[in-house]
Amino acid sequence: MIKIWKYSVPGHCEGKIRQVLNVELQYGKPVVWVVLDDDIKETRAIDFYTVGTGWELENGDADVMRNSAYLGTIKDEEGYIWHCFAVSVLPEEERKKQKEELKETQKKLERVTAKLQEIKEAAVTPGEANSEAGAETEAKG
Repeated sequence: MIKIWKYSVPGHCEGKIRQVLNVELQYGKPVVWVVLDDDIKETRAIDFYTVGTGWELENGDADVMRNSAYLGTIKDEEGYIWHCFAVSVLPEEERKKQKEELKETQKKLERVTAKLQEIKEAAVTPGEANSEAGAETEAKG
């Protein structure tokens, strides 16, 4: 089954997305229409956002824009111009899976770090080994 859904901008859409159709103002609010298709196998997720004319984007925001698709430009009721973009993101299920994998990796790293610390504390440096041997010889002598 194919259906068209409307999402707020800025906003998030997750599903079997076939196509982003259009962005416009509806009742004074920016919205985007998206075609969802049950025949598509993979779930996708898209974040929608707007950038005002003249805005300066830095660091992470600029990186997001570089990886975004332009949807259109709209003029609001007050005369401000908004440029709308979409960026693909991981679906919620995949984000949760990645987060769990990251937690597990952090736990493994903590265990390895603790084991290395134990080994380090148990290790005797050559200088310490000689001074311990000398102390034993003096005690026997």
